[in-house]
Amino acid sequence: MLRQAGHFGAIKVTGYVLRYLWDDLAFALFICLSTLNINKILSRDFAPEVILPMLGIAVSVFTSFRNSQAYARWWEARSLWGRLVNQSRNLRNNLYGQLGGSEASQALIQPLLERQVLLMWVLNNELRDRPHPYAMQSLQRLASSLGYDDALSSQGLLMEQALAIEGLHRSGKISDFGRLQLLRVEDEICNGIGGCEKVRNQPFPASYDVFIRISVWIFGFLLYIRMDAHYEPWGALVGYLVMAGFITAERLGAYVEAPFFGPIFALPMNRLCSIITKGLLGADHPLALPPEGERSCLWT
Repeated sequence: MLRQAGHFGAIKVTGYVLRYLWDDLAFALFICLSTLNINKILSRDFAPEVILPMLGIAVSVFTSFRNSQAYARWWEARSLWGRLVNQSRNLRNNLYGQLGGSEASQALIQPLLERQVLLMWVLNNELRDRPHPYAMQSLQRLASSLGYDDALSSQGLLMEQALAIEGLHRSGKISDFGRLQLLRVEDEICNGIGGCEKVRNQPFPASYDVFIRISVWIFGFLLYIRMDAHYEPWGALVGYLVMAGFITAERLGAYVEAPFFGPIFALPMNRLCSIITKGLLGADHPLALPPEGERSCLWT
């Protein structure tokens, strides 16, 4: 996830974003330059004055709706991960509140906390569109230390947690009420994971995505030829800048609506997993330290 950091944070963020936008903006510039000599003819035939304002209003409404929906998806994913962080802490607090802090109790609590941390790192990798090197390395390192093989899934680990809680209850270590409290926490964790999977697996409708993108390009180009034909010599430059602005707004919405894909616009899931690791296993754990410092412009 991008964030402004330092005096030149805005410039750094702009550079990262342009890496994703340069091909669209370069193609738009190519189209604009290739029609410089015929824009007056194109303006007369394809950009009548009555259509362009109406099309501009429609495109603005569609783009605003799409971007608001994209941000809503991003915010929902952010809220769900916040819930996972809090419920992981609730699991820790419930276990210590019911079992105490003795060495014998610690031997019972530690496996559940380690499995919860492993669950969050597994979820981290399951949600991404492609493996992230640090996340994969962290998961393999943690799974190996806990005696797990590579065949891990969030659903399997949730089931193991439920069975472990049932084992504590069956052996008399926790009461009926304590079991109920722990299962409530597990239910919230399961709901949070399911919500993240819903955001990942139910993207913005592809047909609507294509429609908005085509509309933005058509409007931007018609506005460009209109500006170039009627406001020389700077009309072409202003028209291209406006076209680039609409394209940028549409593309940013497309990128933000996938909160788990790519390091630039996605949530910093490695950092969130490190926070959970620190809260449950202590600050001395190797994975409790986030991969980037607080002054980093990019959090993975």
